Amino acid sequence: SMSTTNDQQPWMLTNYEYGGGVNALHDEIEHFYNYIVSTPTEYLMRLEAVKRIETVVKSVWANASIQVFGSFCTGLNLPISDIDIAVNDFYGQGDEPLLDLKNALIARGVADNINVLDKARVPVVKFTERISQVKFDISFNTTSGVQAANMVKKYIDQFPDLPKLVIVLKQFLMLQGLNEVYSSGGISSYALTLMCIGFLQKHTLETTTTSYKSHKKLGQLLVKFLDYYGRKFDYFKYGITLHSDDGCVEKAVLLRKFGADNWLSSVLTIEDPITPSNDIGRSSYGALYVKQCFHMAFAKLSKLVDLDTSMVHGSMLAALVTVPQWVINYRDWVHYSFQHL
Repeated sequence: SMSTTNDQQPWMLTNYEYGGGVNALHDEIEHFYNYIVSTPTEYLMRLEAVKRIETVVKSVWANASIQVFGSFCTGLNLPISDIDIAVNDFYGQGDEPLLDLKNALIARGVADNINVLDKARVPVVKFTERISQVKFDISFNTTSGVQAANMVKKYIDQFPDLPKLVIVLKQFLMLQGLNEVYSSGGISSYALTLMCIGFLQKHTLETTTTSYKSHKKLGQLLVKFLDYYGRKFDYFKYGITLHSDDGCVEKAVLLRKFGADNWLSSVLTIEDPITPSNDIGRSSYGALYVKQCFHMAFAKLSKLVDLDTSMVHGSMLAALVTVPQWVINYRDWVHYSFQHL
């Protein structure tokens, strides 16, 4: 594996001249992305875990179809991301699939920390798969997650920079404790991905008029994203949509579309491209805190990017992200335990 500098910034390459400025930031984002995305071993370990869960599901409903969606399907997962699975076409006795699955998981001893969230908008069974220690979210009778994953893949084809932007920002929000909607009112991975796509639509619209095209544009994109959602975007007046060229729309227009049950809108409003009456930002009650974090990150990062190259020592990206020791330990354990795959 690549030799890297210190513990907290293991993505930094030792024998690499980063220099400074926005080009050096671009290189760092590339290196961070290459470091954090799944290795073949990590990918295969997750695949094996999915197969084990599939076996349990089929033991309850022989005809069930199982589809993986979410970040593991799109390739936008962090090493510790959970795996989303949709179970469809199941015909069982009882009409309580969540409890039936929970009981099967207990009986077969394949899961720890099983939680049944039956009051959620999409009811879900959450657990940790014992062998891999990967967290799973299993939902029933839902196709929207699978459609969303396919849509995100199309946008990744359209915007090759999208995954790198999303992965850095996901790590940033995770470290701020703002990547969980339920516990912290932060923004979900899906919401963040839609924000990134909306931003890239707007950015592309603005840059197609100018002839300047930089091949090292990740640094500039990250700084501009943080500036846009941290300072410029008016969350009270506008919502985010992928159906307009610049990725945003007046909130009043969206609220009419959402209908009566959404008259009490949240600060962050994001039109779900799969289910247009659904506001993806609705539960993100900490959205203004997310905005503040983006603003602070912009202030730090833009200062570092503007510094004279000779002043920059070490990592610029470390102003936003680190890799916690427990994540490094988990990955080491995975590579040691599953190298045979």
